[in-house]
Amino acid sequence: MSTITRPFIIPAALAAMCLASAFPAHADAGTRPGMEISGFAGYRWGGNFKDPVSDERLELDDEGSIGLILNIDHDANTEWEFLFSHQSTRLQPAPLFTGTSRLDVDVSYLSGGGIYVWRDPRVESFLGAGIGVAHFSPQDSRYDSETRALFSLAGGYRFRLTDNIGLRLEARGYYTLLNTNAAVFCGNGGCIARVDSSGLTQVEINAGLSVRF
Repeated sequence: MSTITRPFIIPAALAAMCLASAFPAHADAGTRPGMEISGFAGYRWGGNFKDPVSDERLELDDEGSIGLILNIDHDANTEWEFLFSHQSTRLQPAPLFTGTSRLDVDVSYLSGGGIYVWRDPRVESFLGAGIGVAHFSPQDSRYDSETRALFSLAGGYRFRLTDNIGLRLEARGYYTLLNTNAAVFCGNGGCIARVDSSGLTQVEINAGLSVRF
């Protein structure tokens, strides 16, 4: 299994320091203590590689996604946020040596960061950012998985149905750091794809139910 390489650690650390500096070291007076858990379903699109033999573009299919978000109050307008999002998709067209017309791939994102919330009793809007890891796992065990550094941006709305129950609507962008021209998903005597840019971008639209404690 591939791991995050050293060139990715430095920008990830810098992003972490930027996020940390954006949030005060302690909560101010007036903080609303508590946490919120949101389960969501969404739709994710984007992402492509190249066939190392034919040089043709290999596209990740647009597919649904599911996940969980944990928010923890920090001060009156900021919250720490931790996200897990999972998508089962396909890489098409797959090279002939795979023996199939496609390669099933699970794409999972795990990130931590923060959001700024414009508080309102009925409808709250928010913007946020996070860093973490992206995991690309072919369902065919003959091929290696890939784990790389991830940056994410998010924005959306939370509609308060009651004091503890809400509806969350949001858009997210994911950018996975990659080595240009590196081979990926290797095994079974070859590599399925190679990278033709320094990053892979996907966009996701989510809707879910939130429970606040």
